Amino acid sequence: MSKKVKIALASALQLGLIASIGSFVGWPYMDYVLKATFGAILLTVVFFIYDMSKD
Repeated sequence: MSKKVKIALASALQLGLIASIGSFVGWPYMDYVLKATFGAILLTVVFFIYDMSKD
């Protein structure tokens, strides 16, 4: 995996963890964090497919 894929995956996992804990505790604005999480997961998939197609 390239560095871009690892960074996007790490940010997606961190945002997902923050969103799950925040929704459990009742923090506001967790819908926006979940949307950012899905965006980061989508970027991870796109970067991964692009990285695999280069080889």
